[in-house]
Amino acid sequence: MLLRHALVWILGGALFRVAVVPAEVCPAVSPNAAHEAAVAAGDWLVRNMDDAGAFLYGYDRATSEVNPGYNIVRHAGAMNSLYQLASVGETRFLDPADRALGYLLERTIDHDGWTTIAPDGGRANLGTVGFTVVALARRRALTGDTGFDGLLRALGRFILEQQEPDGSILNAWNQATAQPYPGEYERFSTGEAVWALVELDNTFPGEGWWEAAELTLHYLADGSRAEKEGYWTRLPDHWAAYALAAAGPERLDDELIGYAERLAGYFSARLRVEAQRTGTPLSIAVRGFPALPSGIGTAAEGMAALYRLAGEDPRLASMRPDMESRLACNAGLMVQRQVKPDEASVRTNRGLVEGAWFYRSYTQVDFQQHVLSGLLGAEQAMRGDDT
Repeated sequence: MLLRHALVWILGGALFRVAVVPAEVCPAVSPNAAHEAAVAAGDWLVRNMDDAGAFLYGYDRATSEVNPGYNIVRHAGAMNSLYQLASVGETRFLDPADRALGYLLERTIDHDGWTTIAPDGGRANLGTVGFTVVALARRRALTGDTGFDGLLRALGRFILEQQEPDGSILNAWNQATAQPYPGEYERFSTGEAVWALVELDNTFPGEGWWEAAELTLHYLADGSRAEKEGYWTRLPDHWAAYALAAAGPERLDDELIGYAERLAGYFSARLRVEAQRTGTPLSIAVRGFPALPSGIGTAAEGMAALYRLAGEDPRLASMRPDMESRLACNAGLMVQRQVKPDEASVRTNRGLVEGAWFYRSYTQVDFQQHVLSGLLGAEQAMRGDDT
C-alpha cells in the first residue's frame, strides 16, 4: 500500500513537472555574445535594404520567396533599432539608419502647423510618427545635430492633435478628409506615441510635452484604456515600459510605479514560459511552438527598459534580480536560435538567412528589430550597466 501511494505521488509529481511546470532551458551566454548577435541582426537589416532606404520586409527560406509587402510603422521601428546600435558604440550603423530616415522624410505631410508621415495617399499612422520622434531624439543625442529640431516639434504636434482629453490617442489620420479616423485605436501605437512625448520632453524640457505624456501614461495605467478600447484586460505594453524608463523615477507617482510593477510581472512570466519551449514534440504539446521572435523580443525589450528604471528607483529595486535573470536566460535562448554564419553558408540565399530569427521557415523585419533591442538590454543588465 505504501509503495502504491509512493508511486502515485512520484508519477503525479512527474506529470505536474512535465505538463504544468516544465523545466526552463537557459543556455549560458556572455554579454559579448549577446552584443554580437544584436550586431548580426543589424547587419541583416542593412544588408537587405534597397537604395531608397527600405528594408526587406520578409523572407521564407523554405520556398525562397520574398514577401513583397511593406509596413511603414515597422520600417520606422527597424530604423530606430539601427540608431540604437549606433548609440551603443556601433557607429557604422548611423549611415544606414540615416538612409532609412530619408525614406520617411520623403513621405512627410505638413498640415495645419504639424507634420505627419504616410505613404502616397495612405494612412498617416501614429506609430510611424512615434518611432520617428524617438529615433530623431536618439540621433540628436548621439551626433549633436540639431538640424531636425523643427521636425521633431512638428511631429510632436501631430501626436498632440491625435490625443483626446482622457489621454487616449487616435491611431491614424486620413489624408483624403484631413481628419483623424474617429474612434480608431491600436494596441501598440499609444505606447509608441507616449514614449515619443516623453523623449520630446527630455529633449525640449519645459515646453509642455510631459503634461501630455503624463495624461496618457495614467490612461494606460488606471485601466481606462481597456474599458474604452474594448480589451478584456490591460495590455502588456512594452512601449509604455520604454516611456516609464525614459521618464525616470522623479516624475513617476505611485500609480505609475504600480503600472511598471505589473508590466514587469507580465514580461517575467512571458520570458519564463518561452524558456520552457524547447521545440521537442512533448514541449510543443505542453507549451506550444517557440514564439514569434518579434513577440518574445518585445517582452525582453520591455523588461530591459524596466530594469534600467529599477536601477534608479528604490520602489522597484526588489524586482531587479528577477529582471536580470529573465533577460540573461532569454538572451541565451535567442543567441542559440539565431542563424549563424556556418548554418547560413549551406543555404542558397545566405544574405537573407544569416543573422536572422525564423518562425518555422519565415523571418520578417520586425523579428530582427525586437530581438536586437532586447539583446542590447540584456547585455546592459549582464554588464551591470544602468545607462
